[in-house]
Amino acid sequence: MNWKLPNQLTVARLVLAGVFFVLLAAYDPPAPGGARGNGPLVLNICFVLYIVAGITDVLDGYLARRWKITSAFGRVVDPFVDKVLVVGAFAMLAGNNYVLVEGFHGQWELSLPHWLTGHMASGVQAWMVVAVMAREFVVSAVRGYSESQGQKFPATVWGKLKMLTQSVAICTVIYQMANVPHARWAVVTKLVVVWLGVVVSVASGFAYVSRARKLLASGD
Repeated sequence: MNWKLPNQLTVARLVLAGVFFVLLAAYDPPAPGGARGNGPLVLNICFVLYIVAGITDVLDGYLARRWKITSAFGRVVDPFVDKVLVVGAFAMLAGNNYVLVEGFHGQWELSLPHWLTGHMASGVQAWMVVAVMAREFVVSAVRGYSESQGQKFPATVWGKLKMLTQSVAICTVIYQMANVPHARWAVVTKLVVVWLGVVVSVASGFAYVSRARKLLASGD
């Protein structure tokens, strides 16, 4: 039974991701007059779901290490689910439901530079989604090629830092939009962590590519 539990947690996280995406898609943006519809409730549920999904990620990894369990399923599906959850969240938060709304969001926020916010209430811009997705494709391709050449390519601290900053960014965006949409400190914090998540993602991609080049060069 023990060998099944980490994989079951991975599957549970994939199910949670599906529910999470459905709810993000069901989010009603605030009306110009200030009415918020289902927004706060939906986003708070999404916040809890993402936290629970993150706990299952930590737990399945911990159990697999403690019980010394390895499986082809876990090795392939676990990182795949992580990528789906993060990239999917960024993509949803860059959607039309998450733009700034005149008459609801403060004038100071509406007047922030377009390059900084993209006129998005979430702070997540379309180019950020492309950057995060491109990073995942590049690292996956580099890892696959390196391993095909007989070079082991395990995750590094860059990968863990990338996942941490992305998850903090997603949780911060959702919590801020649901509970403190008008607080300047919260808006600034949201923008800082979103940009940090994207910068760390791109930097980690370059770090992995550089590492792969050195490994392959040393193996020649």
